[in-house]
Amino acid sequence: MQKAQLSDALTDLNLHQAWSKVYENQGCAGADYQTLEAFAERLHKNLETLRDEVNYETYQPRPMLRIDLEKPGGGKRLLSIPTVRDRVLQTAVTRVIEPLFEAEFEDCSFAYRKGRSVDQALERIQLLQRQGYHWVVDADIQCFFDSIDHTLLMTMVGKLITDAGLLRLIEQWLCTTVVDGDRRFVLHKGVAQGSPIAPLLSNLYLDHLDEALLDNNLCMVRFADDFLILCKSRDHAEQALELTDSLLGQLRLTLNTRKTQIVHFNQGFRFLGVQFIRSLAFKTEADEPNLLALPVSDERTDAGSTSFRQGLPESRRHGRHLDSIGPNGDQKTAEPLSIMQLAFSAANLDAKDFSAREQPLDTLERPDEQDLPTDHEPLLRTLYLLQHGQVLGKESERLIVRQEQKTVREIPAIKVDQIMVFGNAQITTQAMQFCLQERIPIYLLSGQGHYYGVIDSFNTEPVLLQREQFLRANDGAFCLKLAAAMVHGKIANSRLMLQRQARRHDTADLHTAADALKNTLAHLSGASTLDELRGFEGSAAKAYFQALAATVDSSWGFSQRVRQPPTDGINAMLSYGYTLLFYNIYSLLRSRGLNPQVGFLHALRQGHPALASDMVEEFRAIVVDAVVWKLVLNQQLTPDDFDYPKTAGEGCFLKPHARQLFIKALEEKLNSAIAHPVSGTQLDYRRCMEYQVQHLSQVIRGIDANYQAMVLR
Repeated sequence: MQKAQLSDALTDLNLHQAWSKVYENQGCAGADYQTLEAFAERLHKNLETLRDEVNYETYQPRPMLRIDLEKPGGGKRLLSIPTVRDRVLQTAVTRVIEPLFEAEFEDCSFAYRKGRSVDQALERIQLLQRQGYHWVVDADIQCFFDSIDHTLLMTMVGKLITDAGLLRLIEQWLCTTVVDGDRRFVLHKGVAQGSPIAPLLSNLYLDHLDEALLDNNLCMVRFADDFLILCKSRDHAEQALELTDSLLGQLRLTLNTRKTQIVHFNQGFRFLGVQFIRSLAFKTEADEPNLLALPVSDERTDAGSTSFRQGLPESRRHGRHLDSIGPNGDQKTAEPLSIMQLAFSAANLDAKDFSAREQPLDTLERPDEQDLPTDHEPLLRTLYLLQHGQVLGKESERLIVRQEQKTVREIPAIKVDQIMVFGNAQITTQAMQFCLQERIPIYLLSGQGHYYGVIDSFNTEPVLLQREQFLRANDGAFCLKLAAAMVHGKIANSRLMLQRQARRHDTADLHTAADALKNTLAHLSGASTLDELRGFEGSAAKAYFQALAATVDSSWGFSQRVRQPPTDGINAMLSYGYTLLFYNIYSLLRSRGLNPQVGFLHALRQGHPALASDMVEEFRAIVVDAVVWKLVLNQQLTPDDFDYPKTAGEGCFLKPHARQLFIKALEEKLNSAIAHPVSGTQLDYRRCMEYQVQHLSQVIRGIDANYQAMVLR
């Protein structure tokens, strides 16, 4: 059986899709007053913080806001609304566990399941009637939502989910504090109407009822907490009612005797807002109130937050009339407003959201590379200061780039995740303070890309994870195993690069080198020390670059990899690209709580972020080398675009216009999408890097047994 893992719920892709769902539904603020717009202002930081809190087990749900809706017939309907951050996390978890739950649910259940609808439930009723099921048990559960037993529910959940992290979250959400004016209390039973995960948990709780009735050869149609049992005789209906009462007792629920009845189609009854009588079915006035007619008793709602009514789906805000349907059920009907559906509405769910199943991630088309949608936002938004004399300042909520006292660029501060300063550019104190407060790292490099240092904030480090990292770094066997996986990733991706070039340049050098790298991969497992492993890596790199040299024009003067200083234009681009790649990964390591200085493949030495060097290896060929060879072979850059050394010991560097073109090409590459070879999900390269960083963190913590490098196919 497929397993649901907490790590699946916390991937960047899943969290962003969960956020999109929450934002699309335009729900109201919770008890913390944070609106969707406020959460969106620092979306990446908020999602990262949320993920870190869950990973380090410091996450606690914030109190839910109690909203009382007056019923026209008297009494109140109580909804509890989670905060935006909690709705995002609940939605992310729901997306991961829903397939497991769906596999258990019965065909007689129609409410808030993808591919199922009110129409289908009504059509099922009419079909059963035509087959001779004329007696109906019209059942109502007394205070269903408020009566769900937490212990029983968690037992049911535990049969489907084994991941301790997911179970802990669900249990926390069940026992969340509720704020009702000046009163605060904890839910000891019941599921909060208004939370995104409530529909799934509620359907699971009643699945026992569904199974038992079906096992007794009874025909049932259930839509949330409203259900009918259809029988061919009154005696069978009475037996079904007695069995139902017993089964609900096992669930610690009771029937509402005032609203439960045994009825014949000739007498008529109403279900899901439709009146059934004889062979007819038509819309009637609903017993449940129209939400538009109800006052909102949330005194906390102000100009800074969305009202509860505005937080409802579009169909709820503007109202939607039920059309009449004939005996064949061929016309449409909208969802009725039952107690469960009101709760789902408050959770920003609508029946149209479940009209068709989403395509599973593992069945998505897997092209080698493609563009992401135009509204796709890069994971790390980088501000480059490339011109000498540029000054970065801050005014209000915007970062301002000036050149010779003239403003050349203005960027909303919330749209920057890292800053790379090349050469003699300057940063004002105000801009620097803002970056430190917002944890935006500032990398200082020479005009040619030589790294000077990083300005980063002092913050409370995730010491538990880093303690594990340090302990693992002292474990020789662990280091060798992890380093071997990283080297395997580098060599395998380098071999792929050779094979791709061989399709364009069918030379013996490329095929020979590809075979040599294949042979090296076969011998990696025999390495008994890190030095031996590094020897394999070095020999593979030498063969790799010598073979690639045969694909470029001799005017480039490139014959092998030369690092410090680069002696030709291709080496200059490789060094420059590796530097930019290195600090992208450095930022991801820092943001995920790992210490970039302590690695497993590269030796620990003062001032060298060894872990960042480790993580770069598997991405060199598929990111930087691919960009360099594309620019060279398409003649987008030529040897004339470089400044060559005039004296011995000097290096070759990109001219300013070439540097800008190269950065643009590299950014396009980093933001292009591929199918991640392990997860199968469509991610851009930066998110692939983040996926690997998260995976490494799981390996360090012992959650994942083995590190799998990202190897393209």
